[in-house]
This record gives sequence, structure tokens and C-alpha cells, in this order.
Amino acid sequence: MRREISVITIILIIFTIGAVGYWIFSSELPDGLERTMEDAGVEEQEPVYTAPLSYGNDYFSYILMGAVGFFTILAVTFLIIKALAKKNETREHR
Repeated sequence: MRREISVITIILIIFTIGAVGYWIFSSELPDGLERTMEDAGVEEQEPVYTAPLSYGNDYFSYILMGAVGFFTILAVTFLIIKALAKKNETREHR
């Protein structure tokens, strides 16, 4: 259990450091597609799908929503692994 906590902590630290770089470079500078659309004079259309949660407009909300997403995926993965292990355990006892 201690090893898993260490791995999760390292992943969160890497995510936090990476988020700083992402936030610095992505907030003001257009990416390749945005630049090409600007050069061609094409307007961006309304999105077909809008996610229920947003990353937000500032660094704190970006980190917070990233952590929520990380722990949600971690919990769902844990529950799936636990269910599969239980299924295999009942199958072996038959």
C-alpha cells in the first residue's frame, strides 16, 4: 500500500509541474489549428458537445479539476479491478 501511495504522489507532482508549463504556453499562444484557422479567416463553430465540467479560467481551478479527474479515474479503475478480482475468486472456488 505504501508503494501505491508513493506512485500516486509522484504522478500528482508530475501533473502539477506539467500543468504549469501547459498553462503558461497554452493560455495565450494559439496552437497549430487555431493559427491555421486565423490565417485562413475561418471562424470557430459552436462545439457539438460541451463537457459537464470545465478546467476553469485560472491555474487553481485547472489544478483542482485535474485532481478531481485523476482521483475519479483512480477510483473507477480500483473498483473495476476489485470487481474482476472478486469474479475470478468466485470462479476458482467452483
